Amino acid sequence: MYLLTKTLNDIQSGVYATKDDDGTTCVQFFVDRDDAVTYNELLTAVGYELCVSEAPDEHIDKLCEALGHAYTVAEPGDIVVPRMETFQDSLGKLFK
Repeated sequence: MYLLTKTLNDIQSGVYATKDDDGTTCVQFFVDRDDAVTYNELLTAVGYELCVSEAPDEHIDKLCEALGHAYTVAEPGDIVVPRMETFQDSLGKLFK
């Protein structure tokens, strides 16, 4: 599985997560590395500097439980784009 982190292959450096409609923090995992790269490029376009890192499949549950976060897994072929709030927040910072 792949996810976005602040430092390449260093989950302890910080993991990119969003909040869902209920306010639950959620980490996005990707089965396909190319999908993670595409998602990362969308975030890079609005000022995020993240790395695509790999996490062993068997550790995902433990990782998210330790962080107190929920998670989702994007399967190959899923279309995943950052939440509109991500774009609005980032664009708002540009025009301050």
